[in-house]
Amino acid sequence: MVAGKKCYAYLENMIDRIFSTASYRIVQRIPIFAPFSQGSYGDRAKLTILAANETFPLLARLILETRDNSLLEVSPIKSSCDDEASKQAAAALGVLFDKYGSDKSHSHHYEYLYGSILRDPASVGGILEIGLGTNNIGVVSNMGAAGKPGSSLRAFRDFLPKAEIYGADIDTGILFQESRIRTFFVDQTDLNSFDALGKEVGKDLDLIIDDGLHCPNANLAVLIFALERLKQGGWFVAEDIPDQALPVWQVVAALMPSNYKCRLFAAGGGANLFSVQKLK
Repeated sequence: MVAGKKCYAYLENMIDRIFSTASYRIVQRIPIFAPFSQGSYGDRAKLTILAANETFPLLARLILETRDNSLLEVSPIKSSCDDEASKQAAAALGVLFDKYGSDKSHSHHYEYLYGSILRDPASVGGILEIGLGTNNIGVVSNMGAAGKPGSSLRAFRDFLPKAEIYGADIDTGILFQESRIRTFFVDQTDLNSFDALGKEVGKDLDLIIDDGLHCPNANLAVLIFALERLKQGGWFVAEDIPDQALPVWQVVAALMPSNYKCRLFAAGGGANLFSVQKLK
């Protein structure tokens, strides 16, 4: 009986040490949200997580209450495609996405937005997509073992007769070159890697898509890169934004200068899109 109590006490002590270590790491590794105060690491870790989850919603509320303009609202994805040329382009893109195995159409119906952006295919000179759809399950944001890397790039290549198609991904094992398609390495968490990418893709791009890591810091890195690379009238699109991250993009939209038009769209599969057009 005594041995059993000792064993139980030992296990309790081990569990306490494990949780204490985890709490310490949370506080130390997320200093921007950690309380700058005394207290147990367990309590401070809880407050750190709370701050991380509440900061952007509170910033969005602050913008709403202190500015004349309202927060950016979320519109249905089909509302982006409101003329015949856009609808025809969307239908054609949907077929090509499905042909090459991209989930942009059947899972999310992103073809409606891209049909609107690319409704004049012959006028498009270049696009870049971050995230090729790796099928390496050891890489974060992979498409699963059945994924088909480069599928959307091939769809865009077939749809845009004159465009140079660029892609970039952190998984060097899936990089490739084909007719009018070139792909390069990029790490969205390392801003220096964008310098090398920029030298390859140049400027005056019509469209830059972020379909990579799917987290705010990575998305913002691509947005900052895109602002220097888009031509006037060009577009940036961040894909696969979950509902809980929408306040981040409402804050971003409020920060953008007046010569950029921002929109949010609700798409299929519980995903949202954030688009920015660089106005003339």
